[in-house]
Amino acid sequence: MNPIRTACLIGAALALAACSEAPQVTHYEAGSYSGKPDTRPWESAAYGGDKARWESDMRARARKQTEIGRMPPG
Repeated sequence: MNPIRTACLIGAALALAACSEAPQVTHYEAGSYSGKPDTRPWESAAYGGDKARWESDMRARARKQTEIGRMPPG
């Protein structure tokens, strides 16, 4: 058999195999959540449950993301 033809047939077979994909279907059950439980951001190790400190840090972060918040005072 011709080596070029063999290479083309192998390449075509690999290309067709790469195009297939198994269907990914999610099954939902009414009234139940099957994912992982979410934690509140202030319950992380960095804040230790201090919601007020987390809110203060988020306000400071938002101020620094604007041009006005980055301007030096004065």
